Amino acid sequence: MTEDRKLRILCVEDENEIRENIAEILRDEGFEVYEAENGKKGFEAFMQNKPDLVISDIMMPEVDGYGLLKMIREAKNVKNNTVPFIFLTALGQKENVIKGVGLSANDYLVKPIDFDLMLAKVKEKTANALKVQEVHHKTIGNIKNQVSTVLSSELFSYLDVIVQTSSILRESPYGDFLSNRTLEDINRIYMNAVKLKTAISNSLDSTVIDAKLNSDEEIFTILDFFAEFVGVLSQKIRDRIIVEQPFDAAGLPKVKADKSVLVDAMRRIFASLLKIDLEGKVEVSIMTDHFDQLVVIFYLKTANQISAFTAKIDEAQISYILSKQNCTVKVVDDKEKSIVLTIPKHHLIK
Repeated sequence: MTEDRKLRILCVEDENEIRENIAEILRDEGFEVYEAENGKKGFEAFMQNKPDLVISDIMMPEVDGYGLLKMIREAKNVKNNTVPFIFLTALGQKENVIKGVGLSANDYLVKPIDFDLMLAKVKEKTANALKVQEVHHKTIGNIKNQVSTVLSSELFSYLDVIVQTSSILRESPYGDFLSNRTLEDINRIYMNAVKLKTAISNSLDSTVIDAKLNSDEEIFTILDFFAEFVGVLSQKIRDRIIVEQPFDAAGLPKVKADKSVLVDAMRRIFASLLKIDLEGKVEVSIMTDHFDQLVVIFYLKTANQISAFTAKIDEAQISYILSKQNCTVKVVDDKEKSIVLTIPKHHLIK
């Protein structure tokens, strides 16, 4: 297992007894297991819990195993859409195995399940996935360790000379002939040299590098993010979402964040608002506030009177998801019903 958490496995099976047996055996082996009874609920569990491996039956109601695999592989803005996938199939259904492999399934188990074989396959697949992650993290670690060596060793010496010289000039100027304007310039040189040295030192701090060099984060514009998010929705849903073009769109900062976290939050925000009024629309407004944070406001546009608006929004769950990226959310129940998402300054790049 990993040092910080248990490996997560999603088990999707419509037969309760089989699903519960699989889950119990995997939990006994130390895995964290999530369960779902069909592909539709399985995909919801996948998006919410980001499992390290999926075990799924093929024949299920609503959405079958093939549909689940297809949705996972085609899920955009989801970093683990290549998660190892094991199909469960009935004895003698060779065509199921062939079709599953064609859809990029990684392996299969024949029912009735040999649980020793299941554990062997699960451990093999998760071990291989961990090796890939370890190589990736090692590469990131090597880059981080080499950052400080990129800078010239003489850089701080040069800065020290500027700081010391400007400090002397501030305290003991060369006679009375210096004007106030000259002294202001000297102070400006001194303060900026100190700030530059501090900024470089902070940037070389390992904890700062870890925060800035996050392999799960991407740099993107918020408008591109919404275009991509809305673009994969059904036409019926797309027609009910209006993303306003900010008047200062070109001046908006870029976002550096884990897209999968924001996608998960967006799904819940839009689902909550659109369910309140099946004929209503959601208008998205984007701006920066006086704290240089990026603010996204989701307005519910409806002709109906909405009572208990706050109670109909799962603010706690949305807040929990967004807290993974230090973002905040607030439900506003006034004349204009809305949800306010705030992306903090340290996730923005100008």
